[in-house]
Amino acid sequence: MEIIIGILAIIILVLLCYLFMLKREMKRIGNDLDEILKIDSNQLLHEKLSDRDIKVFLKKINDMVIRVREKEIVLERKDNYLQKEITNITHDLRTPLTSSLGYIDLILRSDMTKEEQLKELKIVQRRLIRLQELVSSFFEFSMVTTSNREVELTQTNLVALVEDCMSNFFDDFMSKNKNIDFRCDMKKCELNTNRDMMKRIIDNLLGNALKYSAGDLTIRLSEIKNDGNNRLLLSFSNDVGASDVDVEHIFDEFYTADISRTKGNTGLGLAIVKEFTEVLGGEIEAKMDENKLVIDIVFET
Repeated sequence: MEIIIGILAIIILVLLCYLFMLKREMKRIGNDLDEILKIDSNQLLHEKLSDRDIKVFLKKINDMVIRVREKEIVLERKDNYLQKEITNITHDLRTPLTSSLGYIDLILRSDMTKEEQLKELKIVQRRLIRLQELVSSFFEFSMVTTSNREVELTQTNLVALVEDCMSNFFDDFMSKNKNIDFRCDMKKCELNTNRDMMKRIIDNLLGNALKYSAGDLTIRLSEIKNDGNNRLLLSFSNDVGASDVDVEHIFDEFYTADISRTKGNTGLGLAIVKEFTEVLGGEIEAKMDENKLVIDIVFET
């Protein structure tokens, strides 16, 4: 009996010692975690008490710390990116406004003929139209990225819609000695989509090609049949010459190649295309085929 009591006493003593060491280890881990959260470092928690459960516990905490750090890095990059783009937006908005005010001041202070005043006022009008386009683009993109409203879908003939959008850009393309080649074997192609959003997608892609292509634009609309699933491919292809286009970031908000900024691009046109495409359940991809920029949009039918 005394032997049993002695063994139990030893076991209890060992357990008490282990509990004491465990408590001290947890306190140390807590202090180390506080230090890690206070300072900006890559330090992680390490175990000093060899225990399987503590090891698993520390691994989970370290995984969480790593995820938090990764999110902090992303947020910091976004913050720096946003600060930079706010500067760019301010410049984009201020340029046509300042120019317009300068022309108005010139008209008011000089002895111009009516013909000369009309000429200057037309310049002011173009600057203000540009300003209106910029504000509308920023507002529209803000609405797209923050709105959770449901999108109303209707049966839409994509062939007719593409042709309608093309007709609105025909004169602009011709004035720059550029052509639009629409290739489609279907007379009618029905898709359950939002007509207004789809029209904006096509308009933005046409406008992008008009501004930055070095040649003609080719539009293809075709059916893709694979494993019983029918899909529609809407593809825009145009030569961009020697322009430096980063296809991995071309749909990013405010992305512009060097040539874009000098021409007054907001960098929102293709970002809106991507947002609208995804809202409508489609997939979008940009790629380079030699000197041609190819943007493919795929919808399930």
